[in-house]
Parts: sequence; structure tokens; C-alpha cells
Amino acid sequence: MKTITGLVLLAILLVSCQNEDVVSPNEETNAVTQDSQIKNLTAKTVAGNVPSHDPSTIVKSGVNYYVFTTGDNIPMTYSRDLVNWTWGTSVFTSTPGWITGYVPGFTKTFWAPDVAWFNNRWNMYYSCSTFGSARSAIGLVTAPSISQSAGTTWTDRGVVVSSTSASDVNAIDASILVDGSNVYMAYGSWHAGIGVVQINPSTGKPTGTRTVVAGGNGASWEAPCLVKEGSYYYMFVNRGTCCNGVNSTYYIVVGRSTSPFGPFTDKNGVSLKSGGGTTVLASQGNYIGPGHLSRITGTQKGAVHYYNKADNGNPKMEIVYFTWSGGWPTLSY
Repeated sequence: MKTITGLVLLAILLVSCQNEDVVSPNEETNAVTQDSQIKNLTAKTVAGNVPSHDPSTIVKSGVNYYVFTTGDNIPMTYSRDLVNWTWGTSVFTSTPGWITGYVPGFTKTFWAPDVAWFNNRWNMYYSCSTFGSARSAIGLVTAPSISQSAGTTWTDRGVVVSSTSASDVNAIDASILVDGSNVYMAYGSWHAGIGVVQINPSTGKPTGTRTVVAGGNGASWEAPCLVKEGSYYYMFVNRGTCCNGVNSTYYIVVGRSTSPFGPFTDKNGVSLKSGGGTTVLASQGNYIGPGHLSRITGTQKGAVHYYNKADNGNPKMEIVYFTWSGGWPTLSY
């Protein structure tokens, strides 16, 4: 249901190389420290004018942080400080051949990637669809390391899940949660709602059946973010619509459960399958339509995209901060 018409994410890719240290991914994912600094409603943590839509989980490899976004061939930007970001090398140079069998008419504009470390490799999940269609697929590529200076070798692993009609969970907008030895994927957009499926760490593919945990009946639920804090699993989901610049109505709600498969309920005990959801971030100041939340592993930081009122509604990425009280989160810039 996403309509990203007119969104230009890749005019030119500016490639700048940096020397990188070698550190273990386990050290990398815990390298970011918590930061409770409160941002005002007009200042930006992320500097510059690099556009960003549907940012992945920000991950650290070597000295650099990396984020992947919607766009041609899966664009990448990298940073040493989470503030100044530089265009890097895109994931693909050509579209994997298997995709057109699942998504006729697909070209090279991939949506909403997410990336996580498990099975001793980086696993990136990416979406293939066409505007307004439920005929979609999520694919997987893997790499032993991510490096802008040395280059990254991504291996395509094919389809993960697919959908063919509005009666199914739309196979886009993957969110990966690594919970000890278990891996889960939340995904979905409008149509039949948000689904959660367990992932086999060895293959990166689903094991068992998916469970619908939010939305349904064509309601505006998309871009889930599944996280764990303490003994609860939290499902953050976007409501409203994206991709209309300053007229975008995206906002983020949350529910929690003791299981990654739900049921997820909000602060008032209302199920996310029955229209529930406690709002945790909405438009404010220059930040219009915040969405596509992710959390940086091992930290209380995350990222969203928003439509910048001070820049004609162009999409940008911003760092957000998780705060917890009484078992419930709030988000702030």
C-alpha cells in the first residue's frame, strides 16, 4: 500500500573510503553506549542532506555504522558517529533473477531492508513489490562482514516469504529480532495485517507458520518493529500513511506481550488486532510522519525516517531514544 511516487533517494552515490579496524561482530553490536540526551523539536542529530526512507536497523562493523534504505539496488550510508553520514556502495549491481517469478514487473527499487547478525554472518532481509499490490516477496542476502573500504560480498539466498493477494500478510517491511538462540521476523503492510514467524538461524528462512498479531481487514498497519525489553516483547507499528511529504500522517503505536507471537495489547489492554495501540511517537515540530522504527542492538537508541518540514517534506533519518517506565516505552528525539 505504500506510495513512494516522487521520492528520489538516489540521484548520485558519493563513495568515500575509510580504513576500518577489525573487531568481532559481537563486540560491534554492543559498541554503542546509551545516551539520554534530549533533543528539541527542531535540532537534528543526523547532519547533512542525505535522504533516507525506511532505514534498516543501524549496525556497526569495524569503525563504521551502516544503515540500508529503500531505493535502487538497496542504498547504503555509513558513519563513524551516527551524525555525519556518507553515501556508500549499494548492495546489488543487478536484480536477482528469482524475483520476477514472484513479483512481475519488479525493477530495481527495493523497499525496507533490515539487517541482523546471527549464524556468524550478517543477514539482510529486503522487500520486493510494486505500488498498491499485495503480490510481494521478502528476500535474503548474507555477508561475513560489512566494509566500505574493503568491499562487501553479498550472497543472495532467495525468497524468504511471499504473498499473492490481499487476504495474506503482505510480504514487505521485515523486522528481525535476535533473542538469544531464537530469531523472529515481523513483517506486513495493510491487507491482512502484521505477521510474525520464527526464523531458522542456520538457513535464515521461516520455520513453522506465521501468526497475525496486529491489524487486518485492510487497515493502516505497516512497518513493524519487534524488540524485547526485560520479560516482554514489544510490537511497534506504524499507523496512518507515509510518502506524502509534509502531508504524511504516519505515527507509531506499541503493544506488548510475553510471547513474540502475541497477543499484543496496549496500555489499556486493547489488542493490536482490535484497533489497540498506545501512541509513542507522532508528528511534532519539523518531524512530520515519523515511521519505520528500528532499535540499535544492545542500546536504548534507534532510528526513524521522518518528513522534514524545514526541507520541503523530504525524507530524512533521525536518531530516537527509548525510555522505559512501568514496563512501557516512550520515544523521543
